Amino acid sequence: MTRMYVNVESLNLRISAGPATAANLKTTLVLGQEVNLSGEPVNGWFPVKVVLQDGPFEGFVKASLPPGPQTGAIEIPSLRDEVSAAREVLVAAALTQWKRFKFGQGKEATEPFFRFVGEMWSAIGLSHDGHDVDIPWSSAAISFMVRQASMQFPKYQQFKFAASHSRYINDAIKNAGKKAAPFWGLRLHERVPQLGDIVVRSREQPVTFELAAATNTFKSHGDIVVSIRPDELLAIGGNVSDSVSITRYAKTPAGFVDSSKGVFALLANNAS
Repeated sequence: MTRMYVNVESLNLRISAGPATAANLKTTLVLGQEVNLSGEPVNGWFPVKVVLQDGPFEGFVKASLPPGPQTGAIEIPSLRDEVSAAREVLVAAALTQWKRFKFGQGKEATEPFFRFVGEMWSAIGLSHDGHDVDIPWSSAAISFMVRQASMQFPKYQQFKFAASHSRYINDAIKNAGKKAAPFWGLRLHERVPQLGDIVVRSREQPVTFELAAATNTFKSHGDIVVSIRPDELLAIGGNVSDSVSITRYAKTPAGFVDSSKGVFALLANNAS
């Protein structure tokens, strides 16, 4: 059987290859869920097997979804191929926190989510939590996700864990091209985005690639890429709408990350 992963925020698993009626719905799969193809696609449907917390399931999923809120302006495949193990581990770490924060609905200052924010701070040696609402925790979140991935891939331990995105961004740019570096900080035109990369953008004031290469004291934000579509990508970060949430980033016609939303660099994953 071929292993694949759900590539949209939610995907209906149906009893038969047919309409999404209540009687035909078996369960709903979420972004990043591992599935196994159990046969060849038939008339736009994949037969799949999946193991969830409440047991194994078999059924059918649509092979592609039409344009809409989940997919953007272009029809996209509902499933994606497996990528390198190092990239999959980091994507899974980001998705775990997204699910832990109830898919972006769990707010930083409420129970139990403020405690989760506290765990992220603790992992970089600080004692804040979600009640410290004036202290941005987004870099602590990225550091926490990368640290979780480092338990399986020690190369991630070379990441510049920090309370400020600017520190790890500057470090990745300075170490671009070095074999030991887990991320290479690149200009947007130098590499098309892949799963497990980190998209970085300015916050409050514009930031250029040249500024980020020269200093590590600028306001910025980073999100881990978890889904690639024809015209956009989805990336997960912390302290987004007071939670761990998904942000959509546009792609250029050539496939690079667009510079909209203040995006100024791509940290290409080099952990494989």
